[in-house]
Amino acid sequence: MLSSWVRWLLFGTVGLGVSLYAMDTVRLASMVPVPPPAQAKETQKDERKPANAIAKASQMDKVADALAGN
Repeated sequence: MLSSWVRWLLFGTVGLGVSLYAMDTVRLASMVPVPPPAQAKETQKDERKPANAIAKASQMDKVADALAGN
């Protein structure tokens, strides 16, 4: 069995090594470029919105006419 001071020295060395490894991993991960989000999908959604708005408005007109008795 190891003496207590050797055990604490071993724990400290391993802990320091793990800490340095974690900090280095975070540093390297922060340097990786992140691609911007795709813009093409958002443009297609924006193009569909006016058509949906027109369809909803015409449906609301039909409902209003039905409620008015026309």
